[in-house]
Amino acid sequence: MRTGAGGVATMRHVGLVALEAFLIATIVWIAAMTLAGATQSGGIVGAVTAGKANPSMSVAGAQFGGTAIVTADPGEIGMWVHATCVQSKAVVLAAWVRIDSAHRAAVPLNSSAAWRSGGADCTAEEGYFSANGRWRVLASTTFTVGD
Repeated sequence: MRTGAGGVATMRHVGLVALEAFLIATIVWIAAMTLAGATQSGGIVGAVTAGKANPSMSVAGAQFGGTAIVTADPGEIGMWVHATCVQSKAVVLAAWVRIDSAHRAAVPLNSSAAWRSGGADCTAEEGYFSANGRWRVLASTTFTVGD
C-alpha cells in the first residue's frame, strides 16, 4: 500500500493554495486601507506637499525695453522663472532667470531680432529641473508687456 508519495503531493498543493489565498487577502487589505486613508482626508497627500500653500506669482514693471520683476511664492533658492512672450502668434522672447534670495527674478524685456518694438502677451512659470532633467512647473501667470 503505497500512499505516501501521493499524500505528500496533495499536502504540498493544499499548502501552496492556502499561501496564495493569504497573499491575496493581504494585498486586498492593503488596498482597502490605502483607499480608506485617501477618502478620509479628501485625497492622498504626499509628504512633499503636505502643509504647503499653493504657489503663486506676480509680475511688476513689464515695459518693453525694461525689466519685469517676477515675484514667486514660495520662490525658494534653486527655483527658476521661465518667461515666454508672444507677439502676433510668434515667440519673441524666451528667458530663463534664477530666483534670488528675495524670491524675485528680473526678466529683461530687451529688443531682439524677433522683437523690435511694441507690446507682447507673456507667460511666466516658476519651477525647477527634476533629477531626470525635466522642467517641473509649480506656478504660472500671464502678463502683458506695454509699449
